[in-house]
Amino acid sequence: MNRVPLIPIIILLLLSLSACNTDDSRPLHLNVVIVESTDVHGSFFPEDLVRQKKSKGSLAQGMSYLREQRAIKNQEVIMLDNGDILQGTPVVYYASYIDTVKPHLLAKIMNFMDYDAASVGNHDIEAGPKVYEQFRNEIDFPYLAANALDSSTNSSHFPAYAIINRQGVKIAVIGLITPSIPNWLPEKLWPGMYFDDMIMTAKKVVKITMESDHPDLIVGLFHAGVDATYGGGRVEDERNENASLLVAQLVPGFDIVFAGHDHKPLNQFVINTAGDSVLILNAGAHAHNFAVANVELSWNEKTESYDKKIKGHEQSLAAYAPDSLFMKKFSPYFEGVKAYMNQLVIDFDTTINANDALYGPAAFVDMIHQVQLEVSDADISFAAPFSTHAVLEKGPLYIRDMFKLYRYENFLCTLKMSGKEVREYLEFSTNLWFDSLTENSTSILLLKKDGKKGRYGLPLKNAYYNFDSGAGIKYIIDLSATRGRRVKVLSMADGSAFDENKIYTVVMNSYRANGGGNHLLDGVGLSKEELKVRRIHCTNEDFRRILTRWLQEKEHYKAQSMNNWSFAKIKMAQGKSLKQKDFEMLFKNIKRIN
Repeated sequence: MNRVPLIPIIILLLLSLSACNTDDSRPLHLNVVIVESTDVHGSFFPEDLVRQKKSKGSLAQGMSYLREQRAIKNQEVIMLDNGDILQGTPVVYYASYIDTVKPHLLAKIMNFMDYDAASVGNHDIEAGPKVYEQFRNEIDFPYLAANALDSSTNSSHFPAYAIINRQGVKIAVIGLITPSIPNWLPEKLWPGMYFDDMIMTAKKVVKITMESDHPDLIVGLFHAGVDATYGGGRVEDERNENASLLVAQLVPGFDIVFAGHDHKPLNQFVINTAGDSVLILNAGAHAHNFAVANVELSWNEKTESYDKKIKGHEQSLAAYAPDSLFMKKFSPYFEGVKAYMNQLVIDFDTTINANDALYGPAAFVDMIHQVQLEVSDADISFAAPFSTHAVLEKGPLYIRDMFKLYRYENFLCTLKMSGKEVREYLEFSTNLWFDSLTENSTSILLLKKDGKKGRYGLPLKNAYYNFDSGAGIKYIIDLSATRGRRVKVLSMADGSAFDENKIYTVVMNSYRANGGGNHLLDGVGLSKEELKVRRIHCTNEDFRRILTRWLQEKEHYKAQSMNNWSFAKIKMAQGKSLKQKDFEMLFKNIKRIN
């Protein structure tokens, strides 16, 4: 049943969030600089604590750019954030989950930087209501998501939009969030909410603000990407994950749309259905850049409105030194996080490399399997690598290293699945991961046809974090077989029989258990409703903390592969058999690309 949201017109609240200048007289000319940060993912300081090296960008450096722009007298500066800032580095993890008594560090930082508005991102929701509601209550600016709606009232849980006033000029900022959150995150992280379609919501909010506020400029602040076909999506799909471009094209009224979520810098104009041009900008990710819109407003007496000249650019922060006042104010906190990150977890008896997990059974992923099976007491485990380049060195293993092993704050969930569904799950993963193998194959991995490297450093056709392997069972993959029949489960790990009709307890991370990656939805054919019925339990702690404690309870740990799956020998047309050394040659081809 589709519910029609009733977005409240909270004019008094919005006016209180506007700048103090309410003079009705308007300037004949005004230059406005609108700056966007997006997908910062906790990159506050100019040092990467996990890799122990200088960062390419940070909010500390961004503060220097803001001071420079705010010092220019003939322009007004508006600072916006477009979501996914509450997750991603040890600093923000520490602030959200370890140091929970003080006001949140990020709220202090963004207030110090004088942000004017922010949108909510999916990874902000992933931090959990305790974190994002605390953050929301401590910031001095509106936290926007018009299409995140209250289940009981159908009104916006967060403010739908804000009016920012500069010298009597009104700038409406409308916030939207990707509505695909229920596909990735368990409901306990967004209790009492649902997420509506971006296009439908944008039409309603634009109408409201035009009739109520008569803004001179309308800005979209959308935590969503621009590729509506990403992940098999279709332009016509309701609640499309990445509808920023669609909104810009289909909803007249926007002058500028700031996109996010997909981590792809963007600066382009599109034409909407009214024939007007709309600037779309995206800063990318990790505070490497800001996206900047320069708006020149000139009053037109005939139309009694402003003529607008708008252009955008990507502003690199690499050349900017960290702001001295920022560092003075927040460095003591940063030093405290460093001390936490340098705590010893265990003496590691081997060196393990995430890259190995691309090509077969590997200690990097099998360590995760082992912990998942032990702490859950499940029959079968599914897990994927969260990196292709991370290395855990033999010797002391510190808390900072745990972020290399497990990047995200996922929970651990157990589900009921039949043996047939287990095999179908692995078939789906195999089809994302490995190419069909013939005598003419040059790589075992499924690669893009154009050979261009993706943002993860490889020309992989699909995202490596969806390359799930299984444990608790023994199986082979036949890459010469027909798709859908490439996986054969031989037995349980202890040698006992595997039964496709039997119901097993299966453990995986919460992203996957909620349908993320579509392994359970498209691969197995379960519905979202069925997933809820199948779910036995989800932890209240994130898995990285569980994994850390599991290691801390041991004096030493030797990570090694379970070697519980392999590739079947392949008979070629000429009658030759493709053996292990042949596979190794195919591995070398892709490793040279890497």
